[in-house]
Amino acid sequence: MEVQSVLHMNSGVDDMSYAKNSTIQKIILNSTNTARQEAAVSSLQATGFPTQMTVADLGCSVGPNALQMASEIVEAIAQASRQFNRRPPEIQVFLNDLPGNDFNTMFDLLPEFYRLREVKLQESEQQKVHCFISVVAGSFYGRLFLSKSLHFVYSSSSLHWLSQVPQMLLDDGSEVPLNNKGKIYISSTSPPCVLEAYKKQFKRDFSLFLECRGEEVVGGGHMVLTFMGRRSSNPSPLIDCYMWELLAKALMDMVSMGLIEEEKVESFNAPYYAPSVEEVKDEVTIQGSFSISRIEIFEVNWDDNSQEAPQSGHNSNPTQMRNGTIPHQVAKSAQTMAKGNRAVVESMLKSHFGEAIIEDLFKRYCFLLEQFYYKNKAELTNILIVLVKN
Repeated sequence: MEVQSVLHMNSGVDDMSYAKNSTIQKIILNSTNTARQEAAVSSLQATGFPTQMTVADLGCSVGPNALQMASEIVEAIAQASRQFNRRPPEIQVFLNDLPGNDFNTMFDLLPEFYRLREVKLQESEQQKVHCFISVVAGSFYGRLFLSKSLHFVYSSSSLHWLSQVPQMLLDDGSEVPLNNKGKIYISSTSPPCVLEAYKKQFKRDFSLFLECRGEEVVGGGHMVLTFMGRRSSNPSPLIDCYMWELLAKALMDMVSMGLIEEEKVESFNAPYYAPSVEEVKDEVTIQGSFSISRIEIFEVNWDDNSQEAPQSGHNSNPTQMRNGTIPHQVAKSAQTMAKGNRAVVESMLKSHFGEAIIEDLFKRYCFLLEQFYYKNKAELTNILIVLVKN
């Protein structure tokens, strides 16, 4: 699978689009917007209050989330400039994603973005801050911008995607596809070589990402990254990889019914890795372009019943499951994840398995998520890291 050509979020604004199904990503960015704004202001100060400031969103995808982040950062920089009695800089914001991203929908959203900014400025009677938004198509696992041209960089819900599907390294130095029977990601039943291949691919990719940004970010510039992670040093427990474990089960159920060839599942592995905090720290230290200002791990929960203990789940009425019914909130959580994940991975699945299986696959996936969320919280683990260019 050529990741750069097949990985893109669902385009448009219809019911299955990423723009309409990025609720979880919005919760993540809302949970981390203070960190981004503070880091943007720190970049403004550390780089000497430049008259022109360049900001980049790496992995912007499509929809209102990206423009919300851009607007909040521009406003934070403008307010800080006024507080320090400085003229706000002109701000260039680059939105970056892979070439297959639906940039046209982003363009369609821009007029409303600029209109709302004008209204806000008129209501507050503040000095206008010139903000210019452009797109840059390409992989962030390579150079994208001029040397020492970026003052502030941020990326949300993107860096868990790898540049390629991991391969197993043989003794002669050659690489071959993973032997990960019945699974599409790291699992408790995966052989050790699968885990090793995923770890090596993450280290290679994240190091390259840091190296490229090290060339592009000015001294003192900040970078704020949020991406899927895990609490355990072991990446295989179900709680840390249930998204992929349940999707693999849905695929294998379809294999058992003769709806998919088993070879098709055997040859599909997700180009994804959720690292631990220690793995992230190690790569930043080894690569050396940035210093860590802040790093933390947090849970993203989109379930109204989030305060319930995991072991009790949502089982306030045990007869509900015995009667074959699912509590409303459990079903809602499963639908949110199923539609959100479909909006993210459908392009890869269509490319590999064909379009005909998609509807059936995600119905099965949603059912499995319901069973999982009945006993576990509807949440995902994320890592937040704030870096400063040395």
